[in-house]
Amino acid sequence: GNKVVVQLDVEPAFAALGPSHIATGMNNRVWYYSCSPQSQSRLVNEQDYTGTVESVSLNATHACVLISGRVHLHPIDREGSDSNTLIFPKQDGEKNVTCASIVGGFLIYAQSNGRLSYYSLADGTDVNEYTHESGIKRCYPNQEGTRCVIIDKAGDAFLYNPVNDDCVRIKEFPSTVDRVLWDTVDSTVFITVDPHNIFSFVYSQAEIGGSGVKCLGNVEIGPDGDLRIDPAPTSLGSGHSAILLVDGSVVSQQASGTLSQTRLRSHELLAGVGGAGMHSNEGVERQRASFRQALALNRFQLAFKIGLALNGKDLWTTMGRKCLECLDIGWAKKAYRQAPSPGMVLYLEKLSNVEDKQLLSGHVASLFGRFNKARNFFLQSCCPEAALELHCDFHQWDQALALAPSLAPHRLPEIYLKSAMKFENQNDNQAALTHYEQALQNVEPERLSHIHQCRAGIARSSIRVGDLQRGIKEAMALQDPALSRECGALLKDMKQNGEAAQLYEQAGAYEKAAELYIQDKMFEAAAPLLQKIHKPSLHKDYAKAKEAKGAFREALAAFKKADDLDSVVRLYLDKLNEPQEAFQLVRESPFVEGAVRVAQYCHKSGNVCGQVEFWLLSGRPEEAYAVAEKHDEMETFERILGDNAKPEQYLTIARYYEHKSMLSQAARQYCNAQDYAKALSLYKKVGEKEIDNAIEVVGKARDDRLTQDLMTYLLGDDHHLPKDPSYVYKLQKALGNYMQAAATALIIAKKDQEEGNYKQAHQLLFRTYQELKQQKLALPQELWRRLLTLHSYVIVKRLVKAGDHLTAAHMLLRVAKNIFQFPAHIVPILTSVVIECQRAKLTNEAYTYSCMLMRPEHRPHVSEQYKKKIENIVRKPVADIEGATQESQSPCIYCGERMGDSELDCSNCKNISPFCIVTGMRMQREDWSYCPHCNFPAKHSAFTGALQISEQCPMCEEPVKVSDLPVVHDPSPMIAACKSLFQSIEYL
Repeated sequence: GNKVVVQLDVEPAFAALGPSHIATGMNNRVWYYSCSPQSQSRLVNEQDYTGTVESVSLNATHACVLISGRVHLHPIDREGSDSNTLIFPKQDGEKNVTCASIVGGFLIYAQSNGRLSYYSLADGTDVNEYTHESGIKRCYPNQEGTRCVIIDKAGDAFLYNPVNDDCVRIKEFPSTVDRVLWDTVDSTVFITVDPHNIFSFVYSQAEIGGSGVKCLGNVEIGPDGDLRIDPAPTSLGSGHSAILLVDGSVVSQQASGTLSQTRLRSHELLAGVGGAGMHSNEGVERQRASFRQALALNRFQLAFKIGLALNGKDLWTTMGRKCLECLDIGWAKKAYRQAPSPGMVLYLEKLSNVEDKQLLSGHVASLFGRFNKARNFFLQSCCPEAALELHCDFHQWDQALALAPSLAPHRLPEIYLKSAMKFENQNDNQAALTHYEQALQNVEPERLSHIHQCRAGIARSSIRVGDLQRGIKEAMALQDPALSRECGALLKDMKQNGEAAQLYEQAGAYEKAAELYIQDKMFEAAAPLLQKIHKPSLHKDYAKAKEAKGAFREALAAFKKADDLDSVVRLYLDKLNEPQEAFQLVRESPFVEGAVRVAQYCHKSGNVCGQVEFWLLSGRPEEAYAVAEKHDEMETFERILGDNAKPEQYLTIARYYEHKSMLSQAARQYCNAQDYAKALSLYKKVGEKEIDNAIEVVGKARDDRLTQDLMTYLLGDDHHLPKDPSYVYKLQKALGNYMQAAATALIIAKKDQEEGNYKQAHQLLFRTYQELKQQKLALPQELWRRLLTLHSYVIVKRLVKAGDHLTAAHMLLRVAKNIFQFPAHIVPILTSVVIECQRAKLTNEAYTYSCMLMRPEHRPHVSEQYKKKIENIVRKPVADIEGATQESQSPCIYCGERMGDSELDCSNCKNISPFCIVTGMRMQREDWSYCPHCNFPAKHSAFTGALQISEQCPMCEEPVKVSDLPVVHDPSPMIAACKSLFQSIEYL
């Protein structure tokens, strides 16, 4: 800036500087100079005063001079003006002004009686007056006069705000202060100066609970995110005199008159920060320190900008707390949004529209856990009911009840209810009862839930304080199951079982109610409840009580419900004399105690079989065996033992039977004990009637030696004759040798055929066929063809009976081609062939077989009934009727080649077609069905017609109904299965 030099005539004792003037003086004289540019600097006024001048203060137009406890106010420039000097205080005789300053448009002066006055130069009148608690020694207003630091006679310092008449004590104010300087840029910052140190202070007009002044220094962040400021001074050089504070920089005058600048400790890191001077490569720690200093000075915009560069959650939390301490909700929301802390942001949104500072201070204090302060703030706010809410939130019902009558009388019932619940939890039942009763006063009838809770509390508390009748009455009237259970439990603890049971019964807790009734021997009350419960112990207690009274039937029923089977058995045996009921119970539900009890009863009554049975059921086989052996009841022992015995038990029984020469029974037990060689030996001794059991033994043993032994026995040796071949077949099946069994079955079937037992042979071959098919083994061709021939013969009678002579003739012709398989009935079969061929107009076939019958070896055996007719056919052969000798044809189901319907072997594709079990003819795709039992194929039309006559399968002879007959629209899978079956045919 420009340097202005003012020429003085006299060396001054003091000087004062104003916006445009400088005043110098000595004793009672003051010279006023204009501080305009050098060419215009001049003396504008010279003033003599009536006393020694103590201080001078200037503004742009006026000067105030303190002389002997009074302030003289007059214009600086007297030229052309006749205005008079004003003297303060205006009352005569008052000379107690201790300090005075003129700033802006106000004269500010303080008096020794503690009065601080503001006089408006524009209005010419006092505009503000503040009376301090003690006399004021000095005052230091800022440039606008809106803040003023005052120091009273006690040495305490305060900051006065004339805008809201708020006076705040300045804590940590130095004891020795030469002057106070206000920052010309930041109106919230001022410093105190002594010869060696400068202390910085910041003023917050809005803080929790009001305003505040903090001494600045070293700033750190606490573990909870709070900003901790440790006051620390800035050193002032020796001989320096601070004269001006500009944005944290102190301008000092040295003894030589030279001016110098000193950066305050509280501002030293903020120079250039946030502007062009902030570099991206600035150290993180320096930036964090700058962030802390900005927060300490309440410069939230700058702190936010630094925070964005650092982006630390702890920094945002600290900023949020600091903003809340200054009641700056807007910046607090921004900080918590960056943290991020969405819950806090949402809560602060609710506080955004709160204008009352005390109310806002209360909410913020609550956030910080300062609840006592929050309460006081709420009470001083426009919404004192918030203090009531605070106490309610913390369940401080006594304090809430103290506030509610004046703040919210309509909430008294609710608070009394909560208070009563608290007393009840603390077991202060009398107080709880009183508060429950008060909670019912002045309650709207529609508040049903509140009324219900109060009455429930009265019921519980009444019982606890001993007023049982009232408590029970209330509980019964409310008909609340939960309450009834609670009150029932209370009464039960007080040994009032009958009353407790009533409440439990009302609550639907039938088990507890019945238990208490039974304990009080109130059986009539308990009886209806026992029908609704299933707890065994209750039924058992009830049963014991009934048994003690001699009511055995009722006791029996109760023991059954309690599942106390031992007591049930005891009553049947000892009280009711119904042993068979006890026997049956133990048989159906075996248990050791009951079985032992019944066994002992049988011993007393001489029931040997019962002893054996129930000793076994009780798990004491030794006692059971001893009884069985002694009384020759081993069959009973064996029967009860069943299949769950141990091998040594079976051996014991076997030796007993063997000793008694009961070889079959002994062999069976040896088999159960897996002593198969001994079992086979005994079965062989018994003879042929036990061969089936011997085969079963060998099948279980799967021992080659035993198999060979039995096979030798069956085929005959030096000591035994050969046995029926069917036994060999059974043996092979038992051993799983199905192919050998099939070979044996063919041998047996051939024998049966030779003896004329065609149906028996048919059944044997059918069973063998099914077993091989089930085991997925190769089917012997000889077995299949012999089964085909036998089945063709078996169904002839059905076909003749149905009037289908042509099909019957073809089946007989198939049999005649294998007539050697029927040696016992060659002549009768051939005779039937001739007769059916004649009926079917197959004259050539009738002639052929008539000639065969007339051979010498057959002619004597021809029945006289048909002999002449057959002789006539041979003597006079009849030419075939046109068309009658041609068999109907259809395509092969595999290749489509046409051939006779009775032919099964296709000459073209060499496949064997399946035959219909009803007609014996070849199956056709478009007319496919099968027996639901044996799965043999049949023509659907033929099978349906046959079932009209006899509801029986021609192959397996199982009953079949027309409704059970399946219709196969696509027999391809079955044809493929038949083809694979015939491809696997083996020759034996």
